[in-house]
Amino acid sequence: MIIDLPLDGTLPTDVVCSHNRSRHHDSPFHQHTDHIELILFISGDVTFYTPHKAFPIKPGYLIAIPNGVWHRVVTKNADPYERIFLNIKVSLINELSTPNTNLLDCFKTNKSEDVNILNPTQDFIDDYIGFCDQLIPTLDKNEYGDDVKTRILLSQILLLANKVRPIKNQPKNVMPPFLEEVTSFIDENLANNLSLAAFADQFFMNPNYLDRTFKKYTGLSIHRYVVEKRIELAKQLLRSGKSVTLVCEKSGFRHYSNFIRTFNTIVGISPGKYKKKYRK
Repeated sequence: MIIDLPLDGTLPTDVVCSHNRSRHHDSPFHQHTDHIELILFISGDVTFYTPHKAFPIKPGYLIAIPNGVWHRVVTKNADPYERIFLNIKVSLINELSTPNTNLLDCFKTNKSEDVNILNPTQDFIDDYIGFCDQLIPTLDKNEYGDDVKTRILLSQILLLANKVRPIKNQPKNVMPPFLEEVTSFIDENLANNLSLAAFADQFFMNPNYLDRTFKKYTGLSIHRYVVEKRIELAKQLLRSGKSVTLVCEKSGFRHYSNFIRTFNTIVGISPGKYKKKYRK
């Protein structure tokens, strides 16, 4: 079963889990707000992307993705691509944790890495797949006791993940260094002018070539990537209690009406309603 998740990161439930099989996969950059993600790669020739790195993934790798980290997975050929992805709300993991057992530990990365790559044993993989394959129908049925069973299975899955250490040396980064500079430039200038002309002036490149190269690696045009990042910043500011007018300005939208329309289109609700629903 293929599950299409919203690219803005606002997942509708606390837990999403799916065991997917396909031959072609080419997702644009996306992230999940307030949810961590575990992806177990079972088969396929794929490349995993973050805003700063791109590297090949071996079958059997488990990727632990902290909340809010932008990422992308692309298949390199038509070989069968099988994976299990699991999204869990951070607050739920906090509830499942204890003073002695922090189940979020496997998502803590050092400063140089966006994600943790775990390389478990075959016994681990067999147990992990078994727990996830039990979890998926439990989430779908919602019968008596399934909420308790869900928490038990999630605890077992997270305990497994936390027993595996990240690999010492991540695979070779195949992303061109200048694209790392582009994404960093975007992050540092979201409230400023980020037109193609501004990028051309900053990096001394033909803007069309730069845009084509950026899309090749990210799956998004520079404009679309900037809009997605600005909306994510807007969501963070709204959750912190900032006014819609101030958020519009701080997130780089020059026109209030355009901000309202864009936010509605991507997130599915207005900024004001989002603030009321998710304000911390």
